[in-house]
Amino acid sequence: MAPILARYGSIFIYSYTVILSLGMLAVTGLTARLARRRGVWDWFDAQLIVTVTAVIAGRAGFVLGQWPYYQEHPQEILQFTQGGLSYHAALLGGLVALWLWARLQQRPFFEDAALFAPGFALLVTFGWLACWFEGCAYGRETVMGALASDLPDEFGVFALRYQTQLIGLTFALLVTLLLLWLARRLSAPALFWAALALVSLAHVLPGFLRGDPALMIGPVRLDVLVDLLVLFVGALVMLQYSAQHTD
Repeated sequence: MAPILARYGSIFIYSYTVILSLGMLAVTGLTARLARRRGVWDWFDAQLIVTVTAVIAGRAGFVLGQWPYYQEHPQEILQFTQGGLSYHAALLGGLVALWLWARLQQRPFFEDAALFAPGFALLVTFGWLACWFEGCAYGRETVMGALASDLPDEFGVFALRYQTQLIGLTFALLVTLLLLWLARRLSAPALFWAALALVSLAHVLPGFLRGDPALMIGPVRLDVLVDLLVLFVGALVMLQYSAQHTD
């Protein structure tokens, strides 16, 4: 873990910010390549709007989830560089922004959403990598095993924990490759719903092993239940669109 990559006087360079920034560059390059293949040239404005909205929504969701802390430290609410984004809030904010942009531009929402689908999964991959450096989304304590390592929690206490960040990174990368393969085989609506379902699956699998604080519904994390719901709905709608495309 290396939450701080460098320091120049009073200026800190945080690994979380650097890795997510590199992720955005990689997403932009990937989307540009897909856009050229599809003959789409006016996609960058949409990506910029979606990115800004997703970051703001993700930060707002994270702050609300940790409100007792930020109520005592309000000066840290806007310190984006230190990390702290809610994936689900960012996803919702980004989708709403893309839908509104498509409506205002009179463009088909699913065509744009499908274009960004592989990049979305790639950004999630970088998100897991950023968490590995930052130490967020850490695993719960376990016994010795291939998926475990001596890792700290949010208080810096080391214990043998599941390597949830690397597990999530691996699944998200596999989802990215799968979506690139499916991009040539599914209709735009089917690819969009497939992306939601597959990325949710990539969160569910390590989600059961996470040890960081979260709202619980009985013995299950609320975020895992949300991902399971999105996985079910996404897979169901994707299959319906795939059947229509086949017919």
